[in-house]
Amino acid sequence: MLSIAPFRMMRLACAVIVLVCAIVLVSPLSIRNVVLPEDLTVDALTFYGVTAGAYGLLPFVRRADIAIVAMWVVLGVGIAPCFLGQEISASHMFADMAGVLLAAAPVFIARFRQVMQGDVRLYRRREDEAAGFLPAHPGEARDPDGMTPAQVL
Repeated sequence: MLSIAPFRMMRLACAVIVLVCAIVLVSPLSIRNVVLPEDLTVDALTFYGVTAGAYGLLPFVRRADIAIVAMWVVLGVGIAPCFLGQEISASHMFADMAGVLLAAAPVFIARFRQVMQGDVRLYRRREDEAAGFLPAHPGEARDPDGMTPAQVL
């Protein structure tokens, strides 16, 4: 029997909620005749809302990953009218990108402020990110195979 921890289940549910909301909100934008065809504000506000919602509902997903996925969604929405025989609208794509950037910019600015104030982690949160780069304990060196000098002897 498959057992999933409640915390992982909550994270999975949040990711599914964000994905469903993004599809429901963004899918009409790919068909330009359904939404006001010349109104770029709707595009920017929709992508702002989806990206801000993703930042709020997915606190343990890296901030850059959320912005990158949002930009891929922008690309998908931008080229979707081509499948209906319409032309790509550069102005709509730039409005979509502006919405993503308006939501992502405060997150990156806040992190920049933390770094400037000296609030940095000495060690990475995830062990797989730090493998081979950081010693296991302060002052303990490792060789390229990941062994400490005591383990080599």
